[in-house]
Amino acid sequence: MNLRLGIDTGGTYTDAVLLDDASQQVVMKAKSLTTRHNLVEGISTSIQATIADHNPAEVNLVCLSTTLATNSIVEGHGARAALMLVGYQQSQLQLANLDEAARDLPVIFIDGGHDASGLERVPLDLTRVAAELDGLADSVSAIAVSAMFAVRNPEHEKTLRDFIRERTGLPVTCGHELSASLDAPRRALTALINARLIPLIKSLIDATRSTLDNLSITAPLMVVRGDGTLVSAEFASASPVETILSGPAASVVGAQYLAGCDNMLVSDIGGTTTDVAMIRGGEPQLSHEGASVNGWRTMVEAVQIETHGLGGDSEISYDRENRQFSIGPGKVTPLCILAAQYPAVVAELQSFVDEPWVKTNMARYIVLRRQPAAETRLTHQQRDLVDQVAEHPQSMQSVFAERHFSLALKRLIEIGILTTAGFTPTDAAHTAGWYSQWNSDASRCGAELLRRYSEFNLGQRWDNAEAFSSSLLRQVSQESALCLLSSAINDERGVFGVPLHARERNLLTQMFKSAAGQTTAGLVGLNARLTVPVVGIGAPAASFYPPIAEFLQAEVIVPEHAEVANAIGAVVGVVRQSAQITITPVSAKRVKVHGPAELREFDELETAAAWASDLAVEIATERAEQAGGKQLQVVVDRRDNIVEQEGQTTFFESTIIATVTGRAG
Repeated sequence: MNLRLGIDTGGTYTDAVLLDDASQQVVMKAKSLTTRHNLVEGISTSIQATIADHNPAEVNLVCLSTTLATNSIVEGHGARAALMLVGYQQSQLQLANLDEAARDLPVIFIDGGHDASGLERVPLDLTRVAAELDGLADSVSAIAVSAMFAVRNPEHEKTLRDFIRERTGLPVTCGHELSASLDAPRRALTALINARLIPLIKSLIDATRSTLDNLSITAPLMVVRGDGTLVSAEFASASPVETILSGPAASVVGAQYLAGCDNMLVSDIGGTTTDVAMIRGGEPQLSHEGASVNGWRTMVEAVQIETHGLGGDSEISYDRENRQFSIGPGKVTPLCILAAQYPAVVAELQSFVDEPWVKTNMARYIVLRRQPAAETRLTHQQRDLVDQVAEHPQSMQSVFAERHFSLALKRLIEIGILTTAGFTPTDAAHTAGWYSQWNSDASRCGAELLRRYSEFNLGQRWDNAEAFSSSLLRQVSQESALCLLSSAINDERGVFGVPLHARERNLLTQMFKSAAGQTTAGLVGLNARLTVPVVGIGAPAASFYPPIAEFLQAEVIVPEHAEVANAIGAVVGVVRQSAQITITPVSAKRVKVHGPAELREFDELETAAAWASDLAVEIATERAEQAGGKQLQVVVDRRDNIVEQEGQTTFFESTIIATVTGRAG
């Protein structure tokens, strides 16, 4: 039997699936908690459970998807890197949020660069580079290089790359290797993010390889890119920025594979977020402008994803202003998972339930995520708070009883030392009897505390914790439907990723209430309807998504294996690489081809286009082979920018794009 192993390392869970290469059927699957402090633990647990009854020698390919790159950008983590800008003006640092991305990092301006035709504008100042490198010493782990018009002539970037590597041994990222776009600031931004991600993705790949070696799995390792295609682990290590949105992309590919629909709205609900994507004609819609994460738009082509702050681990809290319960967008550790790791939590929660009055923070806990490093500077109050939770989690009610630690807690969460636990949709599902994976007693205590808090402060009453939790779960389904409708509306308007205005959201909320018969007063009753199926995936989908059919009058599909769709998407992907060559005018008929290694002039366009097409195919094929592709197929696309006016023909530019697609492994 030939088997393929798919792994997805998410923010909450690490999933693994084993797929029979011949029948394309899932033969085993497993989930474990992602161990951010030591990735090997979570990966190893999932893989061991998946291959326990199989011969490791039967695994002929391993594919990995991850949200770690995306999460690192969102959380502001990443290695310390320097950015060298060749031929840039200081003012260009203000574009594309480049100054914010490079905040607190060394940014070095070097004389050099080319013009739009690829001619050297100013010689490269290597003397200045040498002096700057000596000043950096051991303060950075990687260097990003971006030169003006390097996509028209990469000579200065390549020279600088070789010079830095020889002098420092550090990994160097060149902008022209990641994008063929002329937008210099965004190209520099993409190169900088890539440089900062190299150590992170390397640690993930090393952890995965270590686990595979320990389990005697010798198969090639591949990684999912943000567009859902696969590359070799070596390729991903050099260009980790391409793994932005890797996890969501794998989920979309997995959803299409499991549901078998050509046109559908995919909704992946995880622990932290709900990611929505559109599939048309059997292909996910791509964001050709580049993946946007945390306000930074990169030049990495990725699946068009709209992310909403709603997940199984979203904190459920009382909104005093609106006198109702709100869900998210903040993420916490569910009480049921906390109690599974620290059983003493259940007794403490029960003691709170037994008290006559419910206080604000009884169902919230502070948890040590990692010990602060020796060089981390903490205030006395921050150190005191860390010491209090060093041995085991502490209830906020207990910690805040004598001193107010809110600012200290906020800062320690920001730098990743502490995290919090509280009541979540996952707890509501445990209380209502939908789940039983973790400690349901802790969830039930949390539900009872919030139920009574609502009764005392809101005036809303439920008969018991189960009824309260069922009400919250319906609210989660309604919020999920709002996410889907918002994404569908934005897709229609061509503004995918833009949040709805508050007035629009209020109108849709009223629409759902009238459709569900929750309101009888008022003159207007509105119903929403989606004309394409909704495919729900992710661990909570089976619980939260069936009621969406009522809200949206749509077909809702939660396919078998929906909870591991991301790992399935990782293992069924293909390899796809492309190369772009630009042709520009020199004189009336003479043109210039901007190749990555040389500039070549031709007497007429068609000869140049033929040469450029062959070069693009050669480059794309080599990249596809390096990415691990087999059985390659080639498609060449030519786009001419030629204007005819009053009988005159003017050639502006031609772009040749070769795309090579193949089977992984």
